[in-house]
Amino acid sequence: MRTVAVFAIIALAVVTGLTQTHLGSIRGTVTDSTDARIAGATVEVVNTSTNIRRVITTSGESAFVFSQLPPGEFRISIGRDGYKTHVSRVVLQVSQRLRLDAQLELGVVTEQVIVTAPDTPIELDSSALTTVIDNQQIVQLPLDGRNFLELALLAAGTSPSPQGSAASVRGDFAMSVNGARENANAFLLDGAYNVDPKLNTPAVRPTIDAIKEFRILTSTYDASFGRHAGAQVNVTTKTGANQFSGTAYEFFRTEALNARNAFAPTDGPAPDYRRNQFGMSLGGPLIENRTFFFTDYEGLRLKEGVTKIANVPTLAERQGDLSASLLTPPTNPFTGQRFPGDVIPAPFLNPIGKAIANLYPLPNRNVPFENYIASPNQRDRNDRFDARIDHTLGPGSGLTARYSFGDRRLFEPFSGTGFAEVPGFGSNIERRAQNLMVSQTQVISPAVVNDLRIAFSRVSTGVFHQNFGNSLNSTVGLPEMSTNPRDFGLSFIKVTGYSPIGDEFNNPQHSETNLLQVLNSLSFVRGRHLLKAGFDAHFTRQKAFRDVQSRGFLTFTSQPYFTGNALADLLLGLPLMTGGATLDNRQQLRTESFNAFFQDEIRLNSSLTVSAGVRYEVTSPPVDTNDRANVFDPVSQAVVRVGTKGIPRGGYATDYNNIAPRFGLAWTPGMSNNTVVRGGYGIYHNRTALAPGEGLYFNPPFFDFNLWYPLPGAPLTLANPFPTQFPIATPPSALAFDRNLKTPWLQQWSLPAPVRQSTVGGGELRRLKGAQFAHRARH
Repeated sequence: MRTVAVFAIIALAVVTGLTQTHLGSIRGTVTDSTDARIAGATVEVVNTSTNIRRVITTSGESAFVFSQLPPGEFRISIGRDGYKTHVSRVVLQVSQRLRLDAQLELGVVTEQVIVTAPDTPIELDSSALTTVIDNQQIVQLPLDGRNFLELALLAAGTSPSPQGSAASVRGDFAMSVNGARENANAFLLDGAYNVDPKLNTPAVRPTIDAIKEFRILTSTYDASFGRHAGAQVNVTTKTGANQFSGTAYEFFRTEALNARNAFAPTDGPAPDYRRNQFGMSLGGPLIENRTFFFTDYEGLRLKEGVTKIANVPTLAERQGDLSASLLTPPTNPFTGQRFPGDVIPAPFLNPIGKAIANLYPLPNRNVPFENYIASPNQRDRNDRFDARIDHTLGPGSGLTARYSFGDRRLFEPFSGTGFAEVPGFGSNIERRAQNLMVSQTQVISPAVVNDLRIAFSRVSTGVFHQNFGNSLNSTVGLPEMSTNPRDFGLSFIKVTGYSPIGDEFNNPQHSETNLLQVLNSLSFVRGRHLLKAGFDAHFTRQKAFRDVQSRGFLTFTSQPYFTGNALADLLLGLPLMTGGATLDNRQQLRTESFNAFFQDEIRLNSSLTVSAGVRYEVTSPPVDTNDRANVFDPVSQAVVRVGTKGIPRGGYATDYNNIAPRFGLAWTPGMSNNTVVRGGYGIYHNRTALAPGEGLYFNPPFFDFNLWYPLPGAPLTLANPFPTQFPIATPPSALAFDRNLKTPWLQQWSLPAPVRQSTVGGGELRRLKGAQFAHRARH
C-alpha cells in the first residue's frame, strides 16, 4: 500500500510520462540577417517517407520545438511574410535532440532558400555521451552471425564480456560499459523495455534488416532513462513508406569452404559444417500517406561437428583387466594386496558397475591415453520476425503496433567443461521471446505532445539434458532419486582418469517470464524550457523450475580408500562419495516496479543549454506467490518461512530511497555548429535480475541437498547409492539475505570536453578531446 500511495501522489504531480523513449526532438530559433528574432514564423516539419506533417508557429522569443518525433528524414520549411521560405532536410536519429537554427533572407514567401544540413548533424543541446549506429553501418560493417549488438563495441568505453560469463553463454554477446557489470545495461525496442528480467539480457533481437538505427547512451544521460546503471541501448525498427521496398538474401557456408578443425582426425572425413542464414523484408503503404507496414523474417540452420578428445576404458579394462593401464594398479580392498596380474576376477565384478563402464564408447585411437575422439553434430535452428503497422490519426498524431518474435532450438552434444566428454550426454536448449508494443502519439497543442505505450513481453527458456525422460539409471541398475519423469536420465558419474559420463546435474530447468509495461510521456514547451515528465509501471511474473542434482552424482577416485584405481572402484561397485537433492521448489516469482521522473532542459542562449532532472524508482523484491520459500534468520539461527517472524516476503525489505538527480550542460563556443562542450553528473540505480531471487527456493525443506560417504564396514553400494540415512552428517547450509538490502547504484560524471565534427574524404569524423568521465559504484 505504501508503494501505491507514493506513486499515486507522484503521478498526479507530474502528470504521466515515459521513462525511456526512442523519440527525438527538433528545436531551433528563427532570426533575420541582422540576428534579430522573428516571431510568428510558420514552421512545418514533414516526414519525407510518409508525408506525415506537423506545423507550429515560433514563439515571441522566435523559438520552435517539435518533440516526440520518430527517427527518420524530415523536410523543414520556415516561412514568414516578407522573407524567403527557408527549406532544409535533416536526418533525426533515435532519441536525438537536434538543433536547427534558421536565418531568413528578405524576399517573398514564394521564394525558397534550400539549405543542406549534414546527414548526421552533431547534437548541440545534450550533455549525454552517446554513439549512434545507423542503418548504413549496420548493413555495411561485417557481422559474423548478423548480431547487431556486436556493433555496440564501436562506442567508447564498451568492451565485450568474456565468453562463458552469465550473459554470454552459448555464443551470445554481452558487454560491459565504462566498468559497469554486464547485466547493468538496458535494452529498449521502439521505446519499450526489451530485457529478459531473469538475467537482465536482451529479450528479442531484431534482424539487422529490421533495424533503422540504434543509439548507445554510455554516460550522464538525463532522467528520462533509468532502471539500469550501465548503458542504454535504444533500438528503433523500420517503418513502411509510400514506396514499396524489400530485400531477400541467403548466406551459406559448408565444410568444403572451411579448413579442417585443428583437432579433428586427418585420416577421415572432415566434421560436418552446414550453415544457412536466410531472410527477407518488405515494407510499404497500406493506405498512401496514412497507413504503412513493415515486416521481416530471418532463419538460421546450422549443423557443425564439435570435436572432443577423451579417455575411455578399453574393452579389456571394462572386463576387469587393468594390466595395460597407465593408472595406479588396483589393490584388492579385502586383502590389501594387488590383484594377480592386475586383473580383477570376474566374480568380483559388480553388474551395475560393469553396466556403467559399458556406457562408454570403445576407443578409436591407437594411443595409451586420450584414446577416443568424436565430432558429433551441434544443431542450431533459429527463427525470428517482426511485423509493424503505423497509422496516422491526424496532424502529428499516430498509432503504432509492433510484434517481434524469436525462437531458438539448439542441441549441444557436449554440456561444457567438467561434464561428459563423450557423446550421449548433451543438452537441448530452447528459447522463445516475444514482444508486443502498441503506442499512440497525440499532439495536444503545438507546445504539448503526449506519448502512450503499452507493451507485453514473454521470454521462455529451458535447458534439458539429452536423456530427458529416459531412465538410463534403471537401464544400468541405479535407482532414480526423483519420481518425476522429467528428472530421469543418468546420474553424473565421475571416474578419475577417464571422461565423466552422465547428464549435466544443473538440468532440467525452465522458466517463463512475463512482463507488462504501461508507459506514458508528456513533453511541453514553455519559453526556453523543454519540460518532460514521466511515469511507468512494470509488472513481472515468472514461473520456473530448476531441478539441480535431481539425479544425484557418484564419485570414484584413485584415493587408496578402496583399490587406489578409480575404474577398479567402479567395477567393484565402491563409490567414494555420492550426493543428490530432494526438491519440491517450483518457482512462482512476482515483482513490481514503479518509476517517475521530471526533466527540464533550458536553452539559456543560442550557445548554452543546461538540464536538470530527478528520477525516483521503486522495485519490490521478488516474492513467491504462495510464500513457498525459506531463508536463514541470523537472529533465531534457523531457517524461517518468508512472511513470518518479521522476515519480509522477498527475504529483504523494499528500498524506497532511490532518488536520482541528473545535471548536464552543452556549450557551443563561438556559435559553432561543429563543436560542442559537454559535461554532466548523475546517480543511476540498477535493477537486480530475478535470478538471485531464485535463491529463496534452495533452502530446506523445499530443497534438501545431501552427501553420503562410506563408513568402515559399511560401504556405499551401487544398488543403494543414496540411502535414507547419513553415514556421515554434512555441514548445514542455508541462504540468507540482508533484510535491509539496498538497490545498487552508480555515480556518473563527465568533465566538460569538446566534441568536434569535420568531414574527411566525404565521410564524417568526430573527435573527442580531453574527455574525462568516471563511474563510482555503491551497493
